[in-house]
Amino acid sequence: MSMFIVGIVLAAAFTVFVLQNRTPVTLTFLAWRYETTVGVAVVAALVAGALVMYLVALVREQRLRSQLRMAESRTRTAEARLRELEREREAAGEQA
Repeated sequence: MSMFIVGIVLAAAFTVFVLQNRTPVTLTFLAWRYETTVGVAVVAALVAGALVMYLVALVREQRLRSQLRMAESRTRTAEARLRELEREREAAGEQA
């Protein structure tokens, strides 16, 4: 629920920003030209940057989850080997 409220507050702030910054500008990138307002251009850049950061974080999270699964697997293998060695030691101690 709190994220919903934060979303509403941000949407309202972006709306006010866009409405207060209506100076027309021409954006040019390579052969692409686009006529817009300063407010829309800034908010679009903000959203694009947030999307890129989200995707980067998502890739990083997947990589970390994979590393965690591998580490957990190695831990289980090491624990099983340790239990096996302890049983062998107990068996050797009983034979002596």
